[in-house]
Amino acid sequence: MLKNLLIIGLTTFLLGCGSSTKSDQNMQEDNKVAKLDMSEVADSILHFRHELIKTDFLDRTFPDLARDEAIQIQLRCLEKELANGEQQAGWKMGGTVGDSAAFDPIMGYMLTRYQNFPGDHIRVKQFPGAEVMVEGEVGFVFKQDFPNGVKSMEELINGIDYAIGAVEFAQAIALGLNNNPATLKTNHNLAFGTGQAGFILGNKKIPISEFTIQEESVECFVDGKSAASGSSSRIYKGHLNALNSLVNLLPQYGLKIKKGDVVITGSMYKNPIITGNADVKLHFTSLGDIEIKITD
Repeated sequence: MLKNLLIIGLTTFLLGCGSSTKSDQNMQEDNKVAKLDMSEVADSILHFRHELIKTDFLDRTFPDLARDEAIQIQLRCLEKELANGEQQAGWKMGGTVGDSAAFDPIMGYMLTRYQNFPGDHIRVKQFPGAEVMVEGEVGFVFKQDFPNGVKSMEELINGIDYAIGAVEFAQAIALGLNNNPATLKTNHNLAFGTGQAGFILGNKKIPISEFTIQEESVECFVDGKSAASGSSSRIYKGHLNALNSLVNLLPQYGLKIKKGDVVITGSMYKNPIITGNADVKLHFTSLGDIEIKITD
């Protein structure tokens, strides 16, 4: 009797092992499918970005896209861009609050391919929909790597080299379902890189130890007329709060802020939209001027 019980028990154990192995194989196959799907989604995102096509692709396909999924899609896009020879200049961080009472930190990678320079003539047709928002921001350039994030603001500040005036050209590619903005979620924009369509860094650099962060302001002139103005107070809890969020977010995804990276931290005013020929000038309190010409 005991012998029979041992045989039954051994058979059950072996069957259980077989079942577990089969389950593990299924899980591995599911993971492969998930990775393949993520890669395919990234390919679609990059197609729309490179072709300057506005689309409801994500809202239509993934209406309930989660924050972590959105970040993974964007980072898969970055991985593919770098594999194709692109160079990363740094990051943008959404620190602007506007009329909202909540801080919703979202980021986007910046490639050197999309960098313009003060004095450049920039065609509006290089942006999705042949229109662009001109954002006045402050950039911060890092002098060290942060592979594990930071534990204090003091540690963060000690890792920054200098501040610099910046312009972000922003134009979202993600649309709501059937162009209905009510269905568009923040995570859809996040997956697309938050509408980052280009950037300019100014020529004046101020060491972080000499930069009065909370006192900086900027005014944007379009064809000689004031189109927008604002200050650092529009960045929720200040620029350093946005930087701190990004520096501590990236290591969660196996990435890090690196020496030489620039991070721009959100627009300091309500952004004017340019749709044709325009002479644009941004005047910063201490970070100098940035002038550009936008043509149709």
